[in-house]
Amino acid sequence: MIFLKIALIYLGRKGGGSIYSIEIAKALSKKSDVLVVISKQSENINEWHKTGLNVLEVDTYNDIKSMMLSTMNIKKFLNLKKKILNFRPDVLYYPMIHTWTPIINMFIKQVPKIVTLHDPKPHKGEENIILEKISNMSIKQADRIVILSSIFKETVLDLGIDPDRIDVIPHGEFSYYARKNNTTKKEFKNTILFFGRISKYKGIEVLLKAFKIIKQDVKDAKLLIVGSGDMTDYKELIGKLRDIEITNRWIKDDEVGNFFSKADFLVVPYIDASQSGVIPTAYGFSMPVVASRIGGIPEQVDDGKTGFLVKPGDENELAEKCIELLNNPDLIIEMGQNAYKKACNEMSWEHVSNLLMESIRKIKDERRTKI
Repeated sequence: MIFLKIALIYLGRKGGGSIYSIEIAKALSKKSDVLVVISKQSENINEWHKTGLNVLEVDTYNDIKSMMLSTMNIKKFLNLKKKILNFRPDVLYYPMIHTWTPIINMFIKQVPKIVTLHDPKPHKGEENIILEKISNMSIKQADRIVILSSIFKETVLDLGIDPDRIDVIPHGEFSYYARKNNTTKKEFKNTILFFGRISKYKGIEVLLKAFKIIKQDVKDAKLLIVGSGDMTDYKELIGKLRDIEITNRWIKDDEVGNFFSKADFLVVPYIDASQSGVIPTAYGFSMPVVASRIGGIPEQVDDGKTGFLVKPGDENELAEKCIELLNNPDLIIEMGQNAYKKACNEMSWEHVSNLLMESIRKIKDERRTKI
């Protein structure tokens, strides 16, 4: 078998995108020759080197000032181009779009490209014209575009992309955190977990209103809200409620398991969404999910099997499903087992990488046809 040579370029510095990239890189390396291009400023740089993959570090930036200076350094991009082309890649693969993606593409025009698009449209309240232009440029430069949910195919088509260039490949599982933390499921704690960056589209207000209803039925219910972001808008609601524990800061990878082990199930009460990286994280901990029926989330949560889907913005339905789980530990176990099975099968990195390899081979075939 002739291995394809893939230059995987991920220049993000922290967050779930790094874990996504590490997992897909490891899976691809079993099927191809992979060069990984990462930022020297990545907080996961040691994890990258532990993979044993061929790693090329690039000095990117830490803040706005260093970003401006680094982005204007043409020699840096010429040097990066030389090192990547020395690898003689068949394709450039971007597991996530970065500020530098369209710039690198302009320097390396001769190599076909594939990009995974996590958020086909900006979330409500997070619109950014510059980032949107960077995303659109990267999409149009790519030979193929991977989206994580079929519901967003029309959004990409609206950008003028040929439907034959779009592949739908599900988000991979995030049992990485469970493996890293070596946690075991303890006794039931009547505890609900919200985990992730705090933003208006995440539905925190809806969750707090639902929790007020939950407390009327399940007196000892507790709520954990964990993540960085501005909580100012929710202080008044929180002040009227008991049994809420808030950890309002950035959570490091080695802390994730501690928070998931404190809860019985996860809530994802989003009022706007593409899909969610925290859902496959919960599945890795055999944890069911109560989530909004919005965006690509229904493709991640099997209603009544791996959790429950509820109407976005409906605190009554959210409370109802949470109460059903809190009052039925056996259902939590059953759904948690189903969630873990889903993660191990249709969300496995083996499955995801097989689909991605099919997409990459399509690029090779298309290029061969044009010659």
